[in-house]
Amino acid sequence: MPNQQRTIVDLSHSISHEMLSHPWMPKPRITEFISREQSASFLAPGVTFALTEVELCGNTGTYVDAPSQFHVDGADVAALELERMVDIPITVVRVSTEDLPDGRSIGPEVFKGLELTGQAVLVNTGHDRHWGTGGFYKDSPYLTADAVQLLLDAEPGIVGVDSQNIDSGTDNSKPAQNLLLGADVYLLECLTRLDQLPDTGARLTVLPAPIAGVGSFPVRAIAVLDR
Repeated sequence: MPNQQRTIVDLSHSISHEMLSHPWMPKPRITEFISREQSASFLAPGVTFALTEVELCGNTGTYVDAPSQFHVDGADVAALELERMVDIPITVVRVSTEDLPDGRSIGPEVFKGLELTGQAVLVNTGHDRHWGTGGFYKDSPYLTADAVQLLLDAEPGIVGVDSQNIDSGTDNSKPAQNLLLGADVYLLECLTRLDQLPDTGARLTVLPAPIAGVGSFPVRAIAVLDR
């Protein structure tokens, strides 16, 4: 029987056939490998199934970056430690882009005084409201190098954002992805519904399909709130 004292919030965007993606990425393709009509030809009367084929980039929908995305000797998505991805305490960091100097760059000040060590630190900017439009890929908030250094010192388990990328598209050093993944901090990008979570008290579970040799892959990320 469902737990009536528990609320589950889905923090993931769904993925659909040829949905809007970043301009330099191919759109996902979801097609039938075996159709119901085909399966009906070799199954008993009234029995059918469909088998789908999915083609997509790892950075599609809501996805996790594993250390191997930037570091050849790092863990891939199949080797991520389950103990660090199931029932992890969440700290939500609220950021108003109107208060940022350029409306995009998130500095270390937003993290000061918060419980970060061992937490899933999820940055709520509201940028997910642009999902499904070209605006999601424009003026996307990101972490500055100084913010990344504060997080490195704090040692969170997971860092996530509701924007298109945790790094600036014009910063080729990619401090968040390069340094945080290098420190074995898992990253989540393109989250959603963080506004439905309390600042603290919720717990995160996030799992990708365990595909070896892959550095990033879509996930189903959920937050659980016990009432």
